[in-house]
Amino acid sequence: MDNIDALKKSITDEPRYRLDNANVFVSPNGYHFIDYLDPVEEISPEINGATLTEEEVSYIEKALQSNIERFEGQANIVSRYVSPIKNKRVLDIGCGGGLFLSKLKNAGATTVGVELSDSRAHYAKTKYNLNVIKRPIEDNYWKTQESSFDCVTLWDVIEHVNYPFCTLQTATKMLKSGGYLFIDTPCRDSFYHRFGVFTYRLSNGVYPTFLNSMYSSHRFGHKQIFSITEMKDLFREAGLEIVETRKFHELSFPYSFYLKKIFKSSFMVRLLLPIVNTLLFLFPIKNKMLVIGCKK
Repeated sequence: MDNIDALKKSITDEPRYRLDNANVFVSPNGYHFIDYLDPVEEISPEINGATLTEEEVSYIEKALQSNIERFEGQANIVSRYVSPIKNKRVLDIGCGGGLFLSKLKNAGATTVGVELSDSRAHYAKTKYNLNVIKRPIEDNYWKTQESSFDCVTLWDVIEHVNYPFCTLQTATKMLKSGGYLFIDTPCRDSFYHRFGVFTYRLSNGVYPTFLNSMYSSHRFGHKQIFSITEMKDLFREAGLEIVETRKFHELSFPYSFYLKKIFKSSFMVRLLLPIVNTLLFLFPIKNKMLVIGCKK
């Protein structure tokens, strides 16, 4: 286990930031993480289809998968490196509702998804007829799959997992030699995180603004936010040669979702949403990072 994962098991200091839904700790080297771990060892591998209620379907389609361009962009990025995609084996860790994998499946790839949410796993299986496995990638189940995939993706996942280096290391083992690993994740070097830190310090913790939407001790919430340098170091430690790194603008949910988290007022959401839509259209803030590695 590397220092990052070890830190999460030996917290001794006081949190740097006390937020509504999480306490954020900062290591001597600047690594930011919270003191909550998901009980993944308690998760049954059986997919419970009864959890896919009408409300859950609405959430998947109108929030989780609302940004269609995002999934098309992800499929295009993979196809640029893994070409031709037809007959290639693709593993998507944290496949959610399965929209990304469905696009590669339609292009002829052999796809496998990892999803620990019953409702999302069932949706992906029934909506797109995908092969979805409800077991963490660290589970012994996956040992027979090592060195068998041409491509592994973790879209908006590494910030959610208990032990990020262990997850990344295990994901790398799934790749064939010369295979590619793709990660996108919120970036701590971005305006949102820095502004959240600024308002937190300025208000002595009363107004964390964006920090409240970036960390959460709820189940499968954001447990850590990386800098680009930290992520590149993790890739190298896992045995990956970095072939592309860039920052870009993308929000996983509608802007109203984040405004409600920050201001907790429907009135403020209605008031600010048109302004936010206009500003982010004119001045897109590069809030996320994309890092692509090749297994040596």
